[in-house]
Amino acid sequence: MKKKLIVDIIMFILMLLEFSRLYTGALLHELIGIALLILVIVHLILNKNYLLNILKVKYNVRSIIMLITNILLIISFLLTIVLGILSSGETITFLNIHNLTIVKLHKILGNVSLIVIGIHLGINFNAMFGKITKLIKNNIVNYILGIIIIMLGIYSSIKVDFIKHAIGEYGFGIKEGNIIINILEYLSIILMFTIIINFIYKRIGEKKNER
Repeated sequence: MKKKLIVDIIMFILMLLEFSRLYTGALLHELIGIALLILVIVHLILNKNYLLNILKVKYNVRSIIMLITNILLIISFLLTIVLGILSSGETITFLNIHNLTIVKLHKILGNVSLIVIGIHLGINFNAMFGKITKLIKNNIVNYILGIIIIMLGIYSSIKVDFIKHAIGEYGFGIKEGNIIINILEYLSIILMFTIIINFIYKRIGEKKNER
C-alpha cells in the first residue's frame, strides 16, 4: 500500500511539473515525461490484481463510473506521454516525426489528463483526503474550504486559459509569475474538479441508498 501511495504522489508531483515547461525547459520536461512513463508502468504492475479482476467484479453505477474513469486516465496519460516522445526535440530525437498535429494533440491530451485526474481524485476522495477532512471535523469549515478551492480553480482556469488549451485553440502558454505559482494554479484546477466530482459522486450514492 505504501509503495502505491509513494508512486502515486511522485507521479502527481511530476505531472504538475509537466505543466511548467516554460519554467523547467524542454530537456527537463522530456526527462520528466520519460520518468512518468516508467512510473505509469510501475503503477500498473502494482495494481495488477485490480486489472486482472476487472471482469470479475459485480458493478453498480458508482463502480462503473470508477472503472470508466480509471480506463480514461490510463489511456489519456499514456497517449500524452507517447505523443510527447514522438515530438521529442531534446532526448529521443530520432523518434521526432516533426508533425505539429502530434504536438497539438500532446498538449490537448495533457490538459484532458488533468481533468481526468481531478475526476479520479473526486471519486476516490475519502481514500485520498478522508484523514484531512476528519481532522477538521467541522462540516461548515470543510464546505467553506471547498468553495474557496473551487473559486481559486475557476480563477486559475481563466488566468492560464485552461479551456482554450484543452480544446487546442492555444498551442503555447504565457510565462507569468514563477514556477511555484504556476504549479499552485494547476493544482487548484485539479482540486476544483476533485471537489465538484466528489459532490456529484456522493449524491449518486445517496440516491441509490434512498431506493
